[in-house]
Amino acid sequence: MTDNTRNLIQEIKAIATSIIEKDITTVRGFSERQIEAIAKQTELIQIGVLSGDIDEDLLDFFLEGLEAMVQNFINTLKGLLLVTLEKLWNSIIVLLYEAIGIDIE
Repeated sequence: MTDNTRNLIQEIKAIATSIIEKDITTVRGFSERQIEAIAKQTELIQIGVLSGDIDEDLLDFFLEGLEAMVQNFINTLKGLLLVTLEKLWNSIIVLLYEAIGIDIE
């Protein structure tokens, strides 16, 4: 392996680490807030069921809302991860093209 190849490998690793660390911090913050909201909503439903304030018909309504919250959370998480992967792909391609001597605008 040449020094040039070793340097290119290190640059790819550095770009990947930089992008992933930054975006994972964003995803982690979003995830924690959403999971907390979902857990609180679950607890409120549980309290309502135990107290009898939420009957079987009303329970279906709240469960559908809870399922929608989880679905939205997963969809947003998928979107954030796709954006991160797209940024990573673009950065590595630019680096590789520049290493070859091709300018990408």
